[in-house]
Amino acid sequence: PFLLIPTTLLLGMLVSVVMLRSDTMRAAHAPAVRTAAAAHLTRLDTAHGAESAEAPRLRRGAVGPATAAWSQADPFAPVYVVTSRDTWQGIRGVARNAVARRDSTGMPLVISEVRADRLSEIGHYVHAKERRCGGYFAFPSRAQAEDFVGAGRSMQAMTQSLLAHYTLDNQATVERWLPQVQEQRLYDTINHLSSYRNRYYASSYGKTSAEWIRTHWQSLAAGRSDVSTELFTACSNCSTQPSVILTIQGWDLPNEVVVLGAHLDSINANTRTDPNQIAPGADDDASGIATLTETLRIALSEGWRPRRTVKFMGYAAEEVGLRGSNAIAQSFLANGVNVVGVLQADMTNYKAGAVSDMRLISDYSNADLKNFFITLFDTYLAPMGLTRSSVACGYACSDHASWTNAGYPAAMMFEAGGPNGSYPYIHTTSDTLATMGESAQNSVKFTQFALAYLAETAKTKPIKVTGGPAPMSEG
Repeated sequence: PFLLIPTTLLLGMLVSVVMLRSDTMRAAHAPAVRTAAAAHLTRLDTAHGAESAEAPRLRRGAVGPATAAWSQADPFAPVYVVTSRDTWQGIRGVARNAVARRDSTGMPLVISEVRADRLSEIGHYVHAKERRCGGYFAFPSRAQAEDFVGAGRSMQAMTQSLLAHYTLDNQATVERWLPQVQEQRLYDTINHLSSYRNRYYASSYGKTSAEWIRTHWQSLAAGRSDVSTELFTACSNCSTQPSVILTIQGWDLPNEVVVLGAHLDSINANTRTDPNQIAPGADDDASGIATLTETLRIALSEGWRPRRTVKFMGYAAEEVGLRGSNAIAQSFLANGVNVVGVLQADMTNYKAGAVSDMRLISDYSNADLKNFFITLFDTYLAPMGLTRSSVACGYACSDHASWTNAGYPAAMMFEAGGPNGSYPYIHTTSDTLATMGESAQNSVKFTQFALAYLAETAKTKPIKVTGGPAPMSEG
């Protein structure tokens, strides 16, 4: 038996040498693998690849183990991201094992693997180079990412007339509501939410701020039996941050659901993975939550009851891959929830210079709903002297994209920003009310738009409806 000891030691040494040599060969081979992946993606769409070949790329670096399970506590765990082809061209330095795919619209997409602690570099690239937010969906496994793309219903959501004909016939409600918007209440909500150190999805502040939103929204219901709130926690990669959902039960069309949403988290682009980062997120997106909150207050203050069920939503973890909204949209799809319209409110409080008052997001949105947004604006806001324009936002730029991918009709009105079309303080410690003139006046107009949308889609109980989305089967 004593002979087994040196034999075992010798075998152990040999195995270690083989494993070390194998790891070294894999490391040396990694650039070639990435090059092959790039060549494969280019072959799929040669013209597009040629156009994107000179796109700026992130610095290359090591990536984590491919087989580790996703865990917020493990910075080396892989996260599987779905991006546009253009975005992938710029993040190749941090992404590995890329696979080319197309969604239902024919849009060239890429599924790739990124180490958890390097997700921040994707966000930084999208923000700095593409001058926008979001830019990707994130999943804990490659299988989930593949299922997301393979089962995507974007084409259906963008082109199909799911809601029959939109018409305006609830002017009495809208015109009664619009003058009731109070800038001070919007300011107070933005001020409170931006007073948290951050609302980062994986921090204690992210959880506490979400719970505050739920409590505040519930208080506006004043004990009404047809109004309920919940913390949505069925999101496998949202860490400890829940989404918030308030539901007003519909009167005679309860199975038709109208959604108004905004994301409740915040992030600092320079310290994205630090749970103690300073990320006030006043415009992005405390302003969106404030817009929904004031819309809700005005509707409930007079005892308003909708014909259709209405859900106000504060989404978790938008800043790290639209995780909260995607979890909700996929849950609704799996459970057959009949969502007839989704409004996204993401950044509503910044305007500088001679720019329009708000911009309609032109891509990844339902065509009928976009036209309805234009009609709403021109009917109720244009007479007040407000102006509109449009802009393409890019793949996965905000939570409306989650609903679009799930096949639901969604659209978004966005702030105009400054002369270059952006908000210069986004994802920084300076995203505060101070950099917006200590005012929430710009959010007033977005609240008025949300009120018009709410009244004309959900409708009002006492009014006989002859327009709006045609009633659908409740079976």
